[in-house]
Amino acid sequence: MLTLSIITPSYNHGRFIEQTILSVVNQDYPKIEYLVIDGGSTDETVEILRRYSSRITYWVSEPDEGHRYALKKGFDRATGEIVAWQNADDYYEPWVFGKVMRIFHRHPEIDLVYGNIRLVDEHSREIDVLKFVPLTRSRLALFDGLPFQNHAAFFRRRLWDAIGGIRFVDYNFDTDLIYRAARIANARFIPRILGNYRAHLGSQYFSGAYRAIEVSHDTIRQRYLGSWKRLPRWTYPVLSAAARARRFGYYVIQGDWDYLLRRVTRRLERKRSPFLRL
Repeated sequence: MLTLSIITPSYNHGRFIEQTILSVVNQDYPKIEYLVIDGGSTDETVEILRRYSSRITYWVSEPDEGHRYALKKGFDRATGEIVAWQNADDYYEPWVFGKVMRIFHRHPEIDLVYGNIRLVDEHSREIDVLKFVPLTRSRLALFDGLPFQNHAAFFRRRLWDAIGGIRFVDYNFDTDLIYRAARIANARFIPRILGNYRAHLGSQYFSGAYRAIEVSHDTIRQRYLGSWKRLPRWTYPVLSAAARARRFGYYVIQGDWDYLLRRVTRRLERKRSPFLRL
């Protein structure tokens, strides 16, 4: 039986982390290695970690250099054939791990499994749903925003190692990692909600604290275009339009008309709300 390693980086998210922990340890898969890497929280986080210590494989609370470093520490220690991470303010849906791990067991060629995400507020109330589409291994995937996100993504360790895992290239390291994986992954998409992404002002993303040091998606994309870098820049909007058309075509085939309408509405609202900038 394959081992699934889940890493949770944490810092002063005591009001959310219990829900994160329970979403991992109460899953329907028996062979879970769960590691929580806390950066020396001063709130109730450590008390909660002690409370669940018998159900957490490994946890530590000590000062570190931030989110990326905590994740790398966790992944370096993880031993599972399948790896994933869920931040301390986000959480998985119930009955997810069993479905994901059955795919990995039955299809050894698959090295990435991912699904949709629910965006929730600080009280776990739904704000929106983020739907993805099956991944194309073409570089076209790099022109349609993020093709998946960590909140609902599981990596076979060989893929994780092949793409180099966490790199300290810039603040939005996760975008860099996702683009690296999208180019080579043999992926399986599950068209259902697997994880929940919490929008709250204590989050670096939704508070806007990251914006002064964020690197644009276009800059990161340029790193992985390979021979496509030689294309004239005027072709990029065309490729982006083609990628969006592919995505919308998938939604149409699935009959997701309500979702398409919501996306148009949300696009118009994004400038007015920090919680919709996705």
